[in-house]
Amino acid sequence: MKKTKKILALVILLMLITTIFSNVKAAGSFSVSASSSSLTIGQTATLTITTSSCAGQFSIASSNSNVVAVSKSSTFIDGSEKITLTAKTAGTATITVTPVDVSDESYNKITGAKSVTITVKDSNNTTTQPPNTTQPPTTTTKSGDATLKSITIGSKTYSGSSLKDTISYTAGATVSSIKISATKNNSKATISGTGTKSLVAGQTNKFAITVTAENGTKKTYSVNIIRLEEESNVPNVIEGDVPTPEETKLTLTSLIIKNVELEPEFNPEVYTYVANVENMKELEIDATASKPDAQINIEGATDLKEGDNIIRITVTLGEEKAEYIVDLYNTIQDEIMGITTEDENNDNDENKITFNSKEIILIVLVVALALISIRYIIVSYKLSKEIEESTDDILMDDDEYDIFKPKNQNIVTKNEKIGRHF
Repeated sequence: MKKTKKILALVILLMLITTIFSNVKAAGSFSVSASSSSLTIGQTATLTITTSSCAGQFSIASSNSNVVAVSKSSTFIDGSEKITLTAKTAGTATITVTPVDVSDESYNKITGAKSVTITVKDSNNTTTQPPNTTQPPTTTTKSGDATLKSITIGSKTYSGSSLKDTISYTAGATVSSIKISATKNNSKATISGTGTKSLVAGQTNKFAITVTAENGTKKTYSVNIIRLEEESNVPNVIEGDVPTPEETKLTLTSLIIKNVELEPEFNPEVYTYVANVENMKELEIDATASKPDAQINIEGATDLKEGDNIIRITVTLGEEKAEYIVDLYNTIQDEIMGITTEDENNDNDENKITFNSKEIILIVLVVALALISIRYIIVSYKLSKEIEESTDDILMDDDEYDIFKPKNQNIVTKNEKIGRHF
C-alpha cells in the first residue's frame, strides 16, 4: 500500500514538472550572414537576417555607402529577410544590423547589433582601399581670399587706403634696380611677381604681382615704377640737335592738368609721368612752351577708357621737337551717385514758388475771413426763410393767439438770432 502511494506521488510530480516546462517559452534572438564577404566592383551579395522566437523592426546601415550600398535601410522581420548588397568602389565596409523595436514571445526586448564585413576589390583584383571609418569624411571649404595686406617698393610700404590695384612709384635716376615685396591676407594664398626688379631709365617699368587663393581664385596688382632719366642724357628729344648751353632748349615750362596730380611733380627736364584718376572722360590741359613760336599738340586727352591711357604732349618748332608722356590710369565706377539727382533738385528748386512768413499769415487771414463770411451768409439765409414762414403762419391763424400777444414775437426772436452772427 505504501509502495503504491509513493509511485502515485512520483507520477504527479513528473506531471507538474512537465506542465511547468511546457509553459516556458524560448528566448528570442536573430542572426546575420552574407552570401559573400569579398566582392568586385559592380557585383552584389545577399545579406540574410533571420529571427528566432522574435519579430520587429531592424535597421541596416553601411559604414561607407560609397563602397557597399544596401537595398534597404530599415525593415520589419518576422522569420527571415534578404537584403541586397552592391559593391560600388574598392575598399572595405561594415554592414551593421540593429534591432530598433524587436521583442520575443514573452515581450522581452531584443537588443545588441550584429554585423558583417565586406571587402570590395577593383576589376583586376590587385588593389584595395584601406578600411573607412564609420565617421563620414570632413569637408573643409577652401578660402577664396586672394588679396594683399601690403606692398613694399624699396623703402615705401603701401597698405590700407593707399593699397590699390594699381600703384605708381617714382625712382631716382641712379636707381637701377629695386626690391618689391608683398604680404598676403590669407596664409594659404600664394604670391608671384615679387623680388628685385631691374629699372630702365626714363621709362615706366611695369610689373604685376599675382595672388592665388587656396581655391584657385586669382587677383593681380599692377606696379608702375618710373625711373627718372639720367642727367647726362636729353630725354625724348626727337629730330633735333642737343642744344648748347647758350641756346634755349625747347621744353614745356608748365604743364597743368585740371583735377589731376602728376607723379612726380612737373619738371621741364622730366618727360614721363604717371597719374591715377577716377571716372574721367576727357582732360583739360594747360601747357606752355619755352619758346613763344612753338606749336603744342596734345593726343589722347579725350574719350578716355578704363585702365591705362597714354597722353602725348608734343612741342615742335622748326626741326626741334620734344615729347612729354603721361601714363594715366583711369578707374571707372559702375555708378556715379548724386550728379543726376542734384541737378534735378536744382531744376525743381528754380520752378518752386516760395512765400515769406508775412505773406503766409496774410493768406491764412484772408481764407479765414472768407470762410466766416460764407457761413454768415448761409445762416442768414436759413433764418430769413424761417422768419418768412413764421410770418405767414401768424397771419393765417389769428384765432389761436391772444389778441394782446404781439404777433411779431417770433419775428423778434428770429431777428435776435440773426444779430448774434455779426
